[in-house]
Amino acid sequence: MKKAKHVIRPLTKPIRHVSNWCIHLWDGVSGKDHRRVHQLRHELAIAQENAANLTQQLAQAHTQYTDLQKAFNDQQQELDARQQALADHQQELENSRQQYSELWQELDAWVTDSDAQIQFLKRELRNRTSALTNCEANLNTVQQSNLAAIQARSTAPITNEPTTPVITLADWKIGFVGGHEATRRVVIQTLRSDYGLVYTAVEIPSHREVSTSQKQLKQKLADCDLIVSIVRYSNHSLTKSLMQLKEKGGLKGKILTPNSRGVSGVVRDILSFIETSTSLDTEEAG
Repeated sequence: MKKAKHVIRPLTKPIRHVSNWCIHLWDGVSGKDHRRVHQLRHELAIAQENAANLTQQLAQAHTQYTDLQKAFNDQQQELDARQQALADHQQELENSRQQYSELWQELDAWVTDSDAQIQFLKRELRNRTSALTNCEANLNTVQQSNLAAIQARSTAPITNEPTTPVITLADWKIGFVGGHEATRRVVIQTLRSDYGLVYTAVEIPSHREVSTSQKQLKQKLADCDLIVSIVRYSNHSLTKSLMQLKEKGGLKGKILTPNSRGVSGVVRDILSFIETSTSLDTEEAG
C-alpha cells in the first residue's frame, strides 16, 4: 500500500526526545543547579538584609554627623564668644593698668605736696611753740612784776605827796597789726584789766596767718585812735600797706612801733606813747 503525499503524521518520536531532554534538564536543574539557585537566593536575601542594615547605619551615621556638626558649631560659637570676652577683659585690664598708673602718679604728687606741707607745718609749729614759750615767760614776768608792785604798794608808807595820775584808756580805740596771737591776747587783756580799755581792740594778724588786703586793712583800722605795729612778727608787705595808708591819709589814728619785746615791753611802750600824746594834746589845747 502506498503512502499518501502531504500527510501529516504525528511527531511522536521527536516529542518524546524533547520530553526526555526536558526531563533530563529539569532533573539537572532540580539537582545540583537547583541547590545553587537556592543558595544564591539565600545569599541575595542576606545581601539585601545587609544592604538594609548598612542603609540604616548610614542614616544613623548621617544623623550623628549632623548632631556632631551642630555641636561643633555651638562649641565654635561659644569659643568665639569666650575669645571676645577674653579680648574685652584684656582691654579692661589695660584700662585698669592705665588708671592705676595715673593714680600712682597722682599719689606720688600728693605725697610730695604733703611732705612739703608737713615740713611747713612743722616749722610753723616750732615757731608758734617758741612764741608761746616766750609769751609764757613774758606772762610770768608781768605777773611777778605786778606782784612785786602790789607788795611794794602795800608796804610803802602813806604820804600826802601828790601821786602820778593813773593812765586810763577808756576813750581809746586801739588796733594791733602783726605780732603773735598769744602776745596780742595778753597785751589786750592787760590793757583791759589794768588800764580800763573799753573798746574792743582790732587785730590784724600777720600774713603768715591770714592774708589781708589794703582795702580790708583800711576798713578795719578806720576808727582806731592808735595803731600798734609789731614789726618783729609781721610781714614787710603788711607794714608797707599800713604806711602807705597813713601817708595817703586813709588812717586817722597814730601809728606806734614798739621798741621793746615781750608783753610787758609792748604795754610799757603803749602807755608811754599815750601819756606823751595826751600831754601834747593838753598843751596844744591850753
